Amino acid sequence: MGVALSVFTPQKVQAQYTIGVTGLLNAPSAEMNETGRFMIGGNFLPEHLNPFDYHTGNYFVNITFFSFLELTYRETLLKRSYMTAKPKYNQQDRSVSIKLQPLKEGKWWPAVAVGVNDPARDLGNNYYRSIYGAVTKHFLFAGHELGVTAGYQGWTSKWNMLRNGVFGGITYRPSFCPQLCLIAEYDTREFNLGITARLWNRVSLCAFTGGFECIAGGLRYECTLFH
Repeated sequence: MGVALSVFTPQKVQAQYTIGVTGLLNAPSAEMNETGRFMIGGNFLPEHLNPFDYHTGNYFVNITFFSFLELTYRETLLKRSYMTAKPKYNQQDRSVSIKLQPLKEGKWWPAVAVGVNDPARDLGNNYYRSIYGAVTKHFLFAGHELGVTAGYQGWTSKWNMLRNGVFGGITYRPSFCPQLCLIAEYDTREFNLGITARLWNRVSLCAFTGGFECIAGGLRYECTLFH
């Protein structure tokens, strides 16, 4: 018996966990949440995945105002010696992300998205600054879901841990447990592997290895505020 292969529009979307945007682990994708979807969460970022010489974390809010527009606001914890003899996490870096999806995924074509991270030059050191374009296509075979993403990133700041160049990744959801998603990606700098799990349809967890040198993770809550 042959295995039937079909294409479809996916209903489950994972976040680009390190910055709280829909995407892969540390790389973007062309996926977009449904209109009115709200996400709030936080991430642990080990030293290997950030431009500092210490472990840190961030927290974020994300909302898809329209089917083609997603906005994210985040705060990254900074360890500074301001008004203290020993450096402490007493400052934060503010940044935003804007993502547009001019073409939704169809039966015969991929979704297309463009985005910008941390573009405001007057708001700190622009640790996340970049512009990207991505395409994403999903396939369904025997109840399993396979997603493929490819894209290019540029205008990265000197503090950004990622580089100008191509990125890509693969996602896999097994038919026997669609709440789990396995992700493999190349984020312009290194290869990452991770797993995400959705609980009660509102809470999602993620754990992944950054370049096989560290473990990062995140937690988020999401709901639909309006349609």
